[in-house]
Amino acid sequence: MTYELLDAENVRAGEDITLQVNLERDMEGRTEVGPVDAPRYPKSKEEGWWLVVGDTKTNQLLAIKRVPLQRKSKVKLDFTAPAEAGKKSYTLYFMCDSYLGCDQEYSFTVDVQEPAAMDEDGARE
Repeated sequence: MTYELLDAENVRAGEDITLQVNLERDMEGRTEVGPVDAPRYPKSKEEGWWLVVGDTKTNQLLAIKRVPLQRKSKVKLDFTAPAEAGKKSYTLYFMCDSYLGCDQEYSFTVDVQEPAAMDEDGARE
C-alpha cells in the first residue's frame, strides 16, 4: 500500500483534503479472491476491507470508506482540514473484517496553512 496527500503544499485551514491510497494485493498464484475460510460462520462470507483516517489526539474519525480489494485499487479519501493552521498528525488505518492480524496503520502529517484571504467580492485570492 502507498498513499499520497494530493496538493499537500496547498492545504488551507477549513478546506477539503484528499488522500489517495493505492492498494495492491499479492494474489499468491490465484486468479481471483473467493469467500473467507470461516467454517463456523453460518453462510458464505466475503472479506471486507476498510480505509479509515483518524485523529488520535482528539479521537475523531475524519474519513471512512469500504474498499473492494481484488488485485489493484486506487481510492480517494476526502476530509476537512482543521480550522486552525499548523502541523497536524493523522493516522491512516487499513482494516479487514474477516482476518486477524491483517490490520495496518500509517501515520502522516499535514502542514495546514492559514485560510486564503478573501477579496472584496467574497472570492478567495
